[in-house]
Amino acid sequence: MALSIDLTGKVALITGAGTGIGVGIAESLAQAGADVALVYHASAAGAEALAAKLKEQGRRAITVGADLQKVADIDRIVDATVRHYGRIDILVNNSGITDPHPPLELTEEEWDRTLDINLKGMFFCSQRVARVMIDQQIKGAMVNLSSVHSARAWINHTHYAASKAAINHMTRSLARHLAPYGIRVNAIAPGVVEVERYFRTMPDYNRDEWASRIPLGRVGFPADIGPTAAFLCSDLSSWMTGQVIFIDGGGILG
Repeated sequence: MALSIDLTGKVALITGAGTGIGVGIAESLAQAGADVALVYHASAAGAEALAAKLKEQGRRAITVGADLQKVADIDRIVDATVRHYGRIDILVNNSGITDPHPPLELTEEEWDRTLDINLKGMFFCSQRVARVMIDQQIKGAMVNLSSVHSARAWINHTHYAASKAAINHMTRSLARHLAPYGIRVNAIAPGVVEVERYFRTMPDYNRDEWASRIPLGRVGFPADIGPTAAFLCSDLSSWMTGQVIFIDGGGILG
């Protein structure tokens, strides 16, 4: 029997969906049949362009702007999704920031901003969506975006690494708490995934140089992450919860 990922009839709320990995995940979920709510902060144009593209492919798509540092904004995006679609079956917590700083120079503001967006926002999105799923007796799926930084140390990423390591443990804890309701929670930890931000904030970024450090010989792209997210949201992974999956071309092995 052929196996295929089928998310037909499912509604997915995806944060950070205006750019980068969020776009790759949204495209994969939509290709599998899901309708989507695309949450963005600074990437309104990207989210709107993606929504238009998915609509052309026959999917339903809405866009919602939010600052996930604010729980009131999280309430608003969850309410907007339920009001529009009537339900939420899938949550992808993709929104996050990377803002490298030497730890001895890191300010309280920089620490708080990273932890608020990467960790606090993810928790309260999960909490609010879990409440909807439980109220509607939906056996849903959540996917949290972690990072290889959660398991390995890189220079100037102390605060970022702390947020991502915490995401791994939060994923396992939420999985344990939500399992009795049939809600599964897993995480994906990408390695070097080439996104638009690299070219804006990393002037010395060189694809070939990074590829030379990766056992499989190339950097990743958002399209490398999307299919795994779709799998984790589908019935094909119905006996998986509390897992952290590294997708990094084998970089974690080095």
